[in-house]
Amino acid sequence: MLLNTAQRQQSDSLSAAEQDTEEQPSRSLSPLPSASPDAATATTLSSSSSSTVKVPRGTFVYASAPARIDLCGGWTDTIPITHEHGGRVVNVAVNINNKAPYTVRARRTEALILSLSYDVKVPAEHYHSLEQLRDYADPTVPCALLKASIVASGILGITGTRHDEDKISELAPSHPPLRTMAELLKRAGGGLELEVRSSLPVGSGMGTSSILAAAILAVLKILMGEPYTMEDLVYLTLDVEQMMNTGGGWQDQVGGIYPGFKVGTCRLGLPIKIHTTQIEVADTFLDEFDARLVLIYTGQTRLAKNLLQTVLMNWTSQDPKIVETMDRLVQDAEQCEQALRKGKFDSVGTLLSRYFSDKRLLSRTTLHHPPSVGRLLQHLDPYIEGASLAGAGGGGFLVAILRPGLDRDSVLSTVRKAMKQEDLECSEAVDQERSTHQVEEDADVPGGMWSWKASIARTGLVVSVGHEC
Repeated sequence: MLLNTAQRQQSDSLSAAEQDTEEQPSRSLSPLPSASPDAATATTLSSSSSSTVKVPRGTFVYASAPARIDLCGGWTDTIPITHEHGGRVVNVAVNINNKAPYTVRARRTEALILSLSYDVKVPAEHYHSLEQLRDYADPTVPCALLKASIVASGILGITGTRHDEDKISELAPSHPPLRTMAELLKRAGGGLELEVRSSLPVGSGMGTSSILAAAILAVLKILMGEPYTMEDLVYLTLDVEQMMNTGGGWQDQVGGIYPGFKVGTCRLGLPIKIHTTQIEVADTFLDEFDARLVLIYTGQTRLAKNLLQTVLMNWTSQDPKIVETMDRLVQDAEQCEQALRKGKFDSVGTLLSRYFSDKRLLSRTTLHHPPSVGRLLQHLDPYIEGASLAGAGGGGFLVAILRPGLDRDSVLSTVRKAMKQEDLECSEAVDQERSTHQVEEDADVPGGMWSWKASIARTGLVVSVGHEC
């Protein structure tokens, strides 16, 4: 049974599930034939729900998912704001350079080892004891997201509970001693190899951690032979974010696992109940939105948790201006939904800019967080309907909607040249040493700001067994 995160204790340590060590019979309803680790014969699962399959040991389960761009209503999805005020968010799933930016694959192995990989440039981490999983509550620890997702999925038969003792053996002295990693893996059906990849920079503002968590959970549920729905993944991902002490809300996973434009809502009160509705738009609107969508990386990363703390403190104060802003975020999300349905790009752009202004007010940031944003928007202003930093703000990607009839590449080229010329003119006003430093420093920003192409994802989360998505 799924419990809403707001009703559960936040977890910071591990305890063993009280289950016997006998092998349990498979709950698979439609088992796949035995296959080698390299087998490419299997099934692609529905994006709305999964069926149970028996995955042969050594066979990979794959998942891919788009990123999300929030258009209106963000922060109203965050606990406790979402159930104390009510939330409404409009966002859209996007591919980057025509590909889903997030991929996950996992399989059971003969070796009773937990192997986790989060970066192609970093060797996989191998874990042999439960003690090595305890740091999942620290989001800065390598593989923290993978560890928290594994615990939340239940694939190892362990759960997260809140305890203050330092040693795992002291967590529940009246219970039997915790099993070793090898014992848990053996009972789970073999070792576990889990690999996640993202083509987006860390702190992009595009929902990376939550969408990857949802994809990991989907893959692990398939390995466990447990069916799930997209709604299940939304709530489980919410659990993962709370387990990692990053707070967060529900709009990121909603934005990535469901395709296209959608509106997510949460009514005032507990238990938390999230409802997601697709926003139907014409195919011609989708094509035009793709052509007019601009995505520029600011060169600045940030951890959403840092901004979240500021926003929650402001909400707790119940300052009338903060409450009024939350009211406006929900109202603007309703207007944005209607503007999308009617194909009104100018209205969507206006609401997007107002959304950005409200996010800055709530997080106490400015157009100079990061410094390049104010300059960039000044040069973009003649060409766009509206713009906002994606996600919590404070860095990551800038999203903008072009005015009609403009060519995206030409606009970006013009803006880039103007910013470079501005840098050169500024450098001439200082001494040679300062000039060299300034030119080199600013030259790095435009180099990382361009050549990102986003397009609306017509499919959301896709999971397959035995072959890549």
